[in-house]
Amino acid sequence: MHQYYLWTALEALGLGVNVQHNNPLIDAEVQKTWSVPSDWKLKAQMVFGVPKEGSAPGEKPQKLPLEQRLQVFGANVKR
Repeated sequence: MHQYYLWTALEALGLGVNVQHNNPLIDAEVQKTWSVPSDWKLKAQMVFGVPKEGSAPGEKPQKLPLEQRLQVFGANVKR
């Protein structure tokens, strides 16, 4: 929930955000570069910053109508 809350707050400020799960490939380099204690475990990193001009994602047209993309189980059950 903290990740979601922080992501939402950063986006509201106009920053671009993504979460990268690329460990353990970079663990040693991260520990060395930022003096991170060796007993800490990198789960993910949240990268954020000002998006480049023209890189903001636009609305993507949906190929199927909502009724075909969303299924609610038990919605039509009469009790």
